[in-house]
Amino acid sequence: MKNWLLFIAVILSAHVAMAQQETLFKRARVTGGFGSMIFENRLGDKGASSAVGGGGGLAFGDVFVGAYGVGSVDFNALWDGRDIDRLDIGHGGFWVGLNIPTRKVLHAYVSSRVGWGAINVPFDDPNYTFGDADRVFVVTPEVGLELNVFRWFRLAGTVGYRYTSGVNESRGYKATDFRGTFYGVGLRFGGF
Repeated sequence: MKNWLLFIAVILSAHVAMAQQETLFKRARVTGGFGSMIFENRLGDKGASSAVGGGGGLAFGDVFVGAYGVGSVDFNALWDGRDIDRLDIGHGGFWVGLNIPTRKVLHAYVSSRVGWGAINVPFDDPNYTFGDADRVFVVTPEVGLELNVFRWFRLAGTVGYRYTSGVNESRGYKATDFRGTFYGVGLRFGGF
């Protein structure tokens, strides 16, 4: 009988101990998710000027966490119907942001994308491997305004800075060719 009482006491105390345990995301409740199209245009006329991409994430109230991917090519050649033979810069990684407050029709928007990628990647070389790429690290903080157009659609206008590190300058370009201030537009679709 003593063994059973001891066993029940241990089980109950373990249950009470688990009930009091705190966790990092204890109060974090997913309030929605989204997919996004990203358009950026660099201020100035040097190097990789325009970029497009996309991303997605989960919303936790005013905060969101997700992933993204962005690439830049010579868009003037694309519009003129010429062949595009290389990717100026491509990068992807983590995306975090804050909408202050997200429930208002027009509100502040802050985000940062942190990722890895490559520059000057040829499209027409079948022997090219990722080991040949000039790999870079990219951090892109941005601020702006976001408009809640519909429950399922948001439009953001932003200004930011793309910081690029790890550029091999012996290949004929510099890190400053890929760094710089940009303005952007984001179209986010989903449940918020």
